[in-house]
Amino acid sequence: MDKDSSQTLKRQRVYNVLKDNTARLHNEIWQDNGLGSAVWSNSHGSASYEKPGHHTLSFYLSGGQNTKRCLSGGDMFGGEDKLCLMPTDHRSQWSFADPFSFFHFYFEQKHLQNFAEQVFDKEGRHIELKECTFVDDPFVNQLVRQTMLQLDWESETDKLMMSHAQQMLLLHLVRRYCQLPLQLPQSQGGLSPQNQRLVIDFIESHLMQSFSLSDLATLAQLSEFHFARMFKVSFDCTPHQYVLSRRIARAKDLLQENILPLAEIADACGFSSQQHLSQQFKQRVGSTPAAFRKAQNRR
Repeated sequence: MDKDSSQTLKRQRVYNVLKDNTARLHNEIWQDNGLGSAVWSNSHGSASYEKPGHHTLSFYLSGGQNTKRCLSGGDMFGGEDKLCLMPTDHRSQWSFADPFSFFHFYFEQKHLQNFAEQVFDKEGRHIELKECTFVDDPFVNQLVRQTMLQLDWESETDKLMMSHAQQMLLLHLVRRYCQLPLQLPQSQGGLSPQNQRLVIDFIESHLMQSFSLSDLATLAQLSEFHFARMFKVSFDCTPHQYVLSRRIARAKDLLQENILPLAEIADACGFSSQQHLSQQFKQRVGSTPAAFRKAQNRR
């Protein structure tokens, strides 16, 4: 990852206020394009934000009933599954009385502008997000809990899926929480045959390496969002699912050759560890790599 791009948001106040406060950081991931996600917990204290300079989505994973936003018109209390959206220029004060955990998604105004222009074909300079405090959002609930938190944030092989999930989250925020609602253009077709060959050749020659959704989209000269949509039309699966299936297929070939140890096979197929290979392999093949190799040797 480009260190400078990830540090940009880390220097902003929401992340830093929590880092310097009583909050505990459990996990974080920063994409090459500067999008960031983090999982925190806290139990007491307070926090104040004054025009933090970036947007923050906060989703409560557990607890939070005694977490409140202090407002002149009356305090508002949180709770599990509640969502807050804090735009770049907002001001807020919060206090915490009981243990709770929460997910944060950090993004800048430039991400919204680029999204409006590339995805919706609209002028992005004046796009604004609404400020929301403790609202329900089933889509965010499902995406965060069932997709984003299920990924291994330290694994390079899950980077594609995390990037795609963040794009879906941005799309949802733009469609639902913008001051002026935007409508998606009519659905496009799939990738051209030339772009399909470019992308597949790249994937096959880089299975043992880490690459991002942005890398693949750049090959096709498309935005990440449009690339992901068109890829799914062409291959009936997401880029992450396709890459993972190819890595599993490569692992099966190497297991049948019965030459390399499992750790080297994991490395050769782009998995972060032998354990990660075993987990993904068993989930999709139905047996562990060792059991698969043993069964092949009996034939």
